[in-house]
Amino acid sequence: MGNKIKGLILASALIAGTASADLRYTYAEGGIAIVDADYSQTFLGFDLRGSYLVNENIFAFGGLRMLTDDLDYTNWHLGGAYRHALDAKTDVWAGASLEYQEIDGGKECFATFSGTECHSWSFDDTAPAIRGGIRHQFDENIELGASARIVTGDLDYVGLTGQGRYRIQDDLSVTGEVDLQDGNLGLFGGVTYFF
Repeated sequence: MGNKIKGLILASALIAGTASADLRYTYAEGGIAIVDADYSQTFLGFDLRGSYLVNENIFAFGGLRMLTDDLDYTNWHLGGAYRHALDAKTDVWAGASLEYQEIDGGKECFATFSGTECHSWSFDDTAPAIRGGIRHQFDENIELGASARIVTGDLDYVGLTGQGRYRIQDDLSVTGEVDLQDGNLGLFGGVTYFF
C-alpha cells in the first residue's frame, strides 16, 4: 500500500511538472492583412497585435487593423483571457474583449442642377466579443494555433483562425494566418517579437 501511495505522489509530481506549456504570451506582432469581402471589396492594409502575460494564467491582448479598398475598414479590440496548460506543449485559452469596427465609404459627389453635391457616409459599432483557442508548440521552432471569436452588435460576425509561427531567432518568429470571417477569406503575414 505504501509503495502505491509513493507511486501516486511521484506520478502527480511528474504530471504537475509537465503541465505548464512553454508558450509565450508577451509579444508584439505586425504585418500585412488582406480580406476578400462579400461586397466586391478586397481589403488590404496592416494588422498590429499584442499580448501581455499578467500572471501565470491571465493575459491581456489587443489589436488594430486598418484595411482599405473602395471602402475603408478599421477594427480594434482589447480584452483579457485565461490560459490553461493541457500538457508541456499545449495551451487552451478563453476570454472576452471589446470590439470596435468602422466602415467608411468616403465621399461621393454628384452633379446636380445647382452644381456639385457631395455626401460622405460611415458606420461604426462597439460591441462585446468572446474569444478562445488552442496553441501548440509542435517542435522547438514551430508553433501552431487555432482560435474562434464571436462578435456581437450591429456588425456581428463569427471568425475562425488558423495560425502558424516559425522561429527564426530566439525572440523573433515569422507568422502566417488564415482567417474566415463570416465566410470571407482573410490572410495575414508578418512577424512576432516575444519579450
